[in-house]
Amino acid sequence: MRVVAVADHVIDREPGAGDAGGTVVAAGTPADVADKGIGASAGYRAAALQAATDVTPM
Repeated sequence: MRVVAVADHVIDREPGAGDAGGTVVAAGTPADVADKGIGASAGYRAAALQAATDVTPM
């Protein structure tokens, strides 16, 4: 998820196979996709984005 949090563009697809899966549920910047809160991985994306932006200066 750290890679997703710093990506330029994210496309989130629902899990599943055949007709039951592969539907695009969100697309955009990591912040846009996390804000939508859609999909099975929404909570993980939001947490990864928060962790990626909570960098403590050395």
